[in-house]
Amino acid sequence: MREHRGLAVAIAIASVAFLVSLPLAIPSTIWVVILVYAVVKAAGSAPEQPDPIALLLAIVVIVTLFTLAIAVAVSLLGRAMSPRRRKRRSPNGDAVG
Repeated sequence: MREHRGLAVAIAIASVAFLVSLPLAIPSTIWVVILVYAVVKAAGSAPEQPDPIALLLAIVVIVTLFTLAIAVAVSLLGRAMSPRRRKRRSPNGDAVG
């Protein structure tokens, strides 16, 4: 099974790089979302208080998107490592199914 060693190393490096960047990426993204929310809130309805449910939902969506991003990336890269399905052959040599 040495034929996929390079791809496995690439997946490991990409995963480690992504996980190392998360402590910077998640707070930065949350800060940008809260900043945009504050600007929109100030421009639209200044007297109202910020909605804590909206902010919490934004944080949950951000963390979920980063989690899905790593899962999809590993899935797509790992798909190349799975062996192709072969058609079954009957005893007389015809392809079955």
